[in-house]
Amino acid sequence: MARLQKKKAATDKKKTRTSSEESPESGISSEVVSSGKAAAISSPKKPIIEKSAGEVKKGEPNFFEKAVEFFREVKIELKKVTWPTRKQTTGTTIVVIVFVIVVSIFLGIFDYALSKLVQVVLT
Repeated sequence: MARLQKKKAATDKKKTRTSSEESPESGISSEVVSSGKAAAISSPKKPIIEKSAGEVKKGEPNFFEKAVEFFREVKIELKKVTWPTRKQTTGTTIVVIVFVIVVSIFLGIFDYALSKLVQVVLT
């Protein structure tokens, strides 16, 4: 996640150009970038490099590397979480249990009353 944010910040810096000239490295005009609207922009063509069957792309991480990076980012994000104290957890758990008991009693009484009403109507 942090890696993606760094890339986004780097691309945002490129997009803040104020001249009306076209960016030589990306082929993006500043008018399109500064308009604030998402537009389909074609990037310059890159030469196609044929690779043999056994060769692996260097720039693209494999499944294992992606999984390791994902769990590393999860660990970083979990450190940012504000966890409730034991007292808060106990208090909210008690509130939930009491609420469930009250609702179940209400539904039980309502169900009993409706079943008696149906019995009276049918007999």
